[in-house]
Amino acid sequence: MDEYDRDTGEEELVKRFRTFLFTQSLLTPNKNEELLLNKLQGLVTNIKWSPTDATDLFNALLKRFERSTTNDRLPLPLWMLKMLHCIEINYITPSWRCQTGTLIELVRDETVTDENLKKCLADDTEKNLDEILEEIRQQKLNQIDEKLLDDVRDIVSSVDEDLTLHNNGSQQSGLKKDLLELCQAAEKTHFRPRLTQMVSWCIMALSKTGRLVQVGTGEGKSCIVAMFAAFRAMRGDKVDIMSSSPVLAERDLKDWREFYKVLNISVDCNTNKQDKDLKKCYKCQVVYGTVEEFAGDWLRHHFKRTDIFGQRQFQCAIVDEVDSLMLDKGLHVVYISSDMPALQHLNPLLAFIWATANQFSKISTETTVGRKYPFHHVVLENITKGKYVDEFTILQMAEDTGILGKGSVRDLRKNPSLLTEKTASVTANQLAKFFETAESRFPSCQFALHCVNNDGAIEELNKGQQIEMAGRQRVPLLLRNGGFCQYMYSDEESVQRAAETEIKRALHFTPCELSQDKSSCYVPGFLSDLVKSKLKVWIENAFYAQTMTMDHEYIAETHGIVPVDYSCTGVVENNMKWSDGLQQFLEMKHQSKLSDMTAITNYMSNVGLLQKYEDQIFGISGTLGQQAETETLQKIYKGIKTCQIPSFKRRKLFEVEGVIVDDEKEWIEKICHVVNGQTNSTPYRDPRAVLVICETINRAKVLHKALGGKVPNKKLYISNNMDNSEVFKELQAGNVIIATNLAGRGTDLKVSDDVKKAGGLFVLQTFLPKNARVEAQAFGRTARQGSPGSAQLVVCSSHLSDTLKLLALMGKLQYLLENITDVMPVYQDLFVKQLQLYPNSQGHDKSQHLLLTLWHILTKTSDSRIKTVKIARNYHVQKTFARFLECDIPVIKKKEELFSQYLDILDEVYKNSNNKPADSDLSALNEFWGMWLLTNFNEDDSIVDLKKKLTEDLKTARQKLRWKESPSSNLHHYTAFGNELQEKGHLRESIKMYTKAIQEDHCWAAFAYYNRAFASLTQKDGHQDPSCIDQALEDLQNALRSVELYCEQIEVTWRYSKQQIENLHSDSDRFDSHIKVRYQVLLCLKKNINEATGKLERTRDTGGVVKLNKKLVYFLVSSKLFLPMVKHTLKSLNLIYFRDPLKMLQLISDPSFDISIELKCLESLGLSHVYTLDTLPFLKRPSSMIHSVLHRVLDRVLRSFKCLFK
Repeated sequence: MDEYDRDTGEEELVKRFRTFLFTQSLLTPNKNEELLLNKLQGLVTNIKWSPTDATDLFNALLKRFERSTTNDRLPLPLWMLKMLHCIEINYITPSWRCQTGTLIELVRDETVTDENLKKCLADDTEKNLDEILEEIRQQKLNQIDEKLLDDVRDIVSSVDEDLTLHNNGSQQSGLKKDLLELCQAAEKTHFRPRLTQMVSWCIMALSKTGRLVQVGTGEGKSCIVAMFAAFRAMRGDKVDIMSSSPVLAERDLKDWREFYKVLNISVDCNTNKQDKDLKKCYKCQVVYGTVEEFAGDWLRHHFKRTDIFGQRQFQCAIVDEVDSLMLDKGLHVVYISSDMPALQHLNPLLAFIWATANQFSKISTETTVGRKYPFHHVVLENITKGKYVDEFTILQMAEDTGILGKGSVRDLRKNPSLLTEKTASVTANQLAKFFETAESRFPSCQFALHCVNNDGAIEELNKGQQIEMAGRQRVPLLLRNGGFCQYMYSDEESVQRAAETEIKRALHFTPCELSQDKSSCYVPGFLSDLVKSKLKVWIENAFYAQTMTMDHEYIAETHGIVPVDYSCTGVVENNMKWSDGLQQFLEMKHQSKLSDMTAITNYMSNVGLLQKYEDQIFGISGTLGQQAETETLQKIYKGIKTCQIPSFKRRKLFEVEGVIVDDEKEWIEKICHVVNGQTNSTPYRDPRAVLVICETINRAKVLHKALGGKVPNKKLYISNNMDNSEVFKELQAGNVIIATNLAGRGTDLKVSDDVKKAGGLFVLQTFLPKNARVEAQAFGRTARQGSPGSAQLVVCSSHLSDTLKLLALMGKLQYLLENITDVMPVYQDLFVKQLQLYPNSQGHDKSQHLLLTLWHILTKTSDSRIKTVKIARNYHVQKTFARFLECDIPVIKKKEELFSQYLDILDEVYKNSNNKPADSDLSALNEFWGMWLLTNFNEDDSIVDLKKKLTEDLKTARQKLRWKESPSSNLHHYTAFGNELQEKGHLRESIKMYTKAIQEDHCWAAFAYYNRAFASLTQKDGHQDPSCIDQALEDLQNALRSVELYCEQIEVTWRYSKQQIENLHSDSDRFDSHIKVRYQVLLCLKKNINEATGKLERTRDTGGVVKLNKKLVYFLVSSKLFLPMVKHTLKSLNLIYFRDPLKMLQLISDPSFDISIELKCLESLGLSHVYTLDTLPFLKRPSSMIHSVLHRVLDRVLRSFKCLFK
């Protein structure tokens, strides 16, 4: 920088500029000069040129322009803009060089024309083998020794030569022969593998244990996977290839099927197949699929005993997008849903929890208030126990102090509903005076009284007036006009404690006496342990559900509320549901169809599945991540080593410096400005295509709307449930895709040649990604296979976590303080003016002044807030992985060890029953295990203690099953046992089982009563005596009362779920229609019972007998109710044939299927059949009939006398 006179001081430059302004007429600023300055600054900030190197380049370009003698040459700023744009899009660094020299040497070379210079910058040849291996050698995280690299060089160079010379390889042996055969097959069916692909294959093939390879996006990972899978298959191994989605698995199989056929290797895909087809699939040497399918099929084989895998062993796994499946989704659990209809009993409780949570609301950043209570209830609740005071005592105090009018208490004793009317005119200040009186009379009552003042602020009314009693704090109250009060809470924990207290008041475990209060929640006693262990978690989730938003964490689909993996992949996870009530709370929030809770009885995590392959896991990804990620992977999966493979061409990603803006409005404006700037032509380039990646579906929609008509050619890509075929068409200049992370990992976007010439696809990431890998995946959508591309982060600080938000604010303040006396704008204006005048006043001094000004500008430090925030994020990622290893992995391992132990018990059960255990026994045992896990698993307990307890409890459970007892005291188990016995003709034994169910819990024993009634009648078919009919009538009446409880609790569910409804989607009546069907089915059962009761009473009175007609439970309702389902199914035969999982899910979620599903639920609870009766009055002898009639008359007379004496 000496030649630019570095010692010239800033003061002298500023003084010179001021003199210049006075001596020269002011020139109108030209946008080209400003753009040029931005381009030069971009070299320093974005391509890491030093200020000196960038200034030297500018100087060389100036001199080149001066040497130009063509008459049609462009103005200096525009000419230089075009040159710098070419340097930018081809990502030319100071160290770049071609065969004829470095960039500056080319610029200075007078024999090289401008066009040839641009071609030289754009023309990148593929790297040779030595360059590839040297880059591998230089990567710090690569676990590659020199011997391995030497072996790779020997194999690849030899095979590459044979391929080039078209040798048949007859002289080759070992891995050279294998690689040549694979390459020839690939060349025959697809293309000749590149050197980088052969190197990747070699590194994996030479690894005795697992190897994870990072191969850049667009570098041909599917070819490497197919070649390595074929190699292992040729060695006799069974190979499982795991993709991140079924679409990718099916695509790769289709693309590479011919390759395997040439090599005589059998291959298939395990997606969308029935059991018979799966058995055939797993006999193949290579199987493509998803982790979910492999895990699910393993569960079907070992838990459901479907013998899908046959003799297949876990010999070799090849995992695509390995970082996502092993880290981001490592704890994802696959399970096969198990029918556990008894958990439907929890719906009223969950609805009450939801309603209770909605009664709390924030009135300030630090204060939450609960539901409104009448003032006298609050006083009564806070009086120390033992005081002989009731609510009328408190109301009399209010009347005495003038809060209530004279005679109010007398009126309220007669009609309590008048309270609201009596207190309507009571003000908060009047209440405050009453509470002072109450505190004087009851010293145990101490309140901190507040009200909302005229400004809307919270004001304490009795501050400093009282001294708290020892060990008792003042109760904060918010007084409201109308005689109401609300408890005030300062933290989440106290809010949840208050909610728990209120919920427990309404919760009752049966068997118990049923009150007339229709708002109580009744839960069967066998679920009490579950409720007690999970109640706090359910309450927490109810409050959490309030904070969750549509089109962020979830979306509403026709098949229900569906989670969205917004932070990593953007995928709508159709087969996922939240646990611990969260799913149900969201369904209530949006009035979607209410699903029942489930207890997981079988599961396999991604980690657990992959660990079954031991040290034979091979993975490929475009982003293995940083040291934290690789170390975590190596600690979980023993023996795994990593390697990063260079791209086959130099990557040309120009990453524009990221920015953080302060508020959402500015953020939207900035994004619109960037998008418009890229999609419109400039003096130095044509329009480009833009991919905008948003964190959530909602923000994508917001930006789509904000861009409006300014960008006509825009498309949304926000859900994998939509037809997105238009998105994947070749992008033309001016096209914009607004997407979520769905457009990140695994998405291949094609752009036209015009877009490539203009600089390629511009990726705009509008949020700070969860980790550097997600960021790299997004930026990996552009600059693929040697093509140019650009990317930028534009982040809104209000979208960041509190910690990162604070860091961004501190960074901004620091930047402002450092630049409070900033003279940089003066330098920038000076540079623009000097550049405008330069063509008319060329000379050494002028160029030196121009270069010196530029150098001062380029040495200016840029705003580094985005770097600071990224560093903090990466630190958080490290902490997250530490917790992942220390907490999450041990927990999932414990659960999987316990499940493995349970599978051993199942083996014994099947063995002892000749592989045909009773369905009821199996269902009861599975339910017991699922409930045991929910209520007994504690992550702090040692695995030894947990396994010991599980062994003992399962031993007891199996013993109970042998005695035909329910392991979990579930009355529905006894009903199921009775049904099995009845089907076998063992009516006497079945009646005993129904009786056990009734003894266990008569409140919910509707189906046991019903079945016992008809089993008794069946037992004496055609010969029912009066006592038999009496017993049946009594059972049916009890069944009717129990069904009434079912109906009441459905009403409780409906009533509490309807509070605080958010009608955020058009399917808001789906909840109502579902509840209506559930209620309608029970009404049909009541009708059936009433009809049977009526016929039995007539039979009893006439002395006849009844004939039973037994039908499946599906005949309980009119056949007309099934017509909509039949019609809908017939319309969807095509979907059923192709077995599209999403379409099938949407099909069975249609309202027309509700009636069938509810009947199936009744069947699972024990109502497997329904009965109708025919009366046969003439089968008995007349004397018998007379005797029966007399018996009835006498019985009625005796009852009448009893009533009279009472």
